Amino acid sequence: MPSRRSTFTVKAESIQGNPGAEVTFRALTIREHREWRESEQSTDFDLLSSHIVSWRGFVDDDGNEMPSPEDEPGILADLYYHEQAELLRLFFQGPDGASAKN
Repeated sequence: MPSRRSTFTVKAESIQGNPGAEVTFRALTIREHREWRESEQSTDFDLLSSHIVSWRGFVDDDGNEMPSPEDEPGILADLYYHEQAELLRLFFQGPDGASAKN
């Protein structure tokens, strides 16, 4: 019997153009999605913050490796808005999207 995929990893080169970059998300349940859409206070940032497990291959403006959110959760606030938008696109494509690794 196949198991549920509670996390999934995607190729994330499209975020910053870094070969081999990837991000792992915690899968979104229907209930979570409905609550996020219906909430007047919940933002895209809140959704990503609660669903990004880790990443690798992300760098800051000086080319230094950015710590993974699993080690430094506040690091998400250092991303640019267009990077957040691309993360959301990859997240909503889910484990079967074009960039999925698993």
